[in-house]
Amino acid sequence: MSYQFSPETNYSGTPQAVMLSQPPRVGRFAQTRGIGIVRHFYRVLCRFTPGLAAHLAYAQLARPPRPALSERHIAIRKRARMQRLPAGKNKLAVYEWGEGPAILMVHGWGSHATHMGRMIGPLVDAGFRVVAFDAPAHGKSSGGATDLVQFANAVAVVARHVGPLHCVIGHSFGAAMAMYAARDWGVVTGKMVLISSFNHCNWFLQMFAEHVGLTPAVLDRMRQMMANLYGGRLKWSRMSVVDMARQAGFPMLFVHDEDDQEIPFDHSLALVTALKDAQFKATSGLGHHRVVRHPEVIRDVVAFVSHQQVE
Repeated sequence: MSYQFSPETNYSGTPQAVMLSQPPRVGRFAQTRGIGIVRHFYRVLCRFTPGLAAHLAYAQLARPPRPALSERHIAIRKRARMQRLPAGKNKLAVYEWGEGPAILMVHGWGSHATHMGRMIGPLVDAGFRVVAFDAPAHGKSSGGATDLVQFANAVAVVARHVGPLHCVIGHSFGAAMAMYAARDWGVVTGKMVLISSFNHCNWFLQMFAEHVGLTPAVLDRMRQMMANLYGGRLKWSRMSVVDMARQAGFPMLFVHDEDDQEIPFDHSLALVTALKDAQFKATSGLGHHRVVRHPEVIRDVVAFVSHQQVE
């Protein structure tokens, strides 16, 4: 099912503006063994040494999970042209398939280049060159830690290497970083597909803070510490993905599943209602990850990329 939306409400783009229909499962911060001990640890630190709590929390956040690749993902990578690109202190693993106008894929937090691998074949068959990469501290790229600034910079590094982009396709955290890179990091694209995106980068930090039990004051310290680290390059008041989308001058397709337990469906609704001409495909029963593998979603993404109207 797909919809054309027109803005009927004045959406502010703040993290509090969206009333969630259900609490998220906290995505890549889902419940794990020992989380009670972690929360007790931070509860003590937040009370007695809030500065240390902020530093340790950032260090923990900056180390994404690095799951092993499945045989299917390994096989997809073996069919690619692979190279490594320098990005700051890191080396990015970059993969390419096919020939033609370039499409850049941007994976989510704790994911990897071929997470959207089932889209690659249909896009190549449609006459496109598909490029994907492992972000810093993800997949086969170097680095043990990263954050949204380094992630967005990696998007820009790969985009510059690839050349003119016909389209960028981002999933989850990668969708928001693709939009961030387009606005603030010089990434130029003809269009963009955002699958299961959140509506504000603050939300990502808030979910982590709730997961480990940070107090609001310590979360603020951590945000300020991150902003100071990049000397003004990171301004949280400018990290609304809604505002980024409003400022974009290219066509956009949003895809989100109503049963997403990691990033609630309401986030994409907020994004689409803020725009005049964006296309929106809503699915159900697929959740956060299967949505990128579903044949109907892939068909509609290929149609949008190929200048066709999504049905």
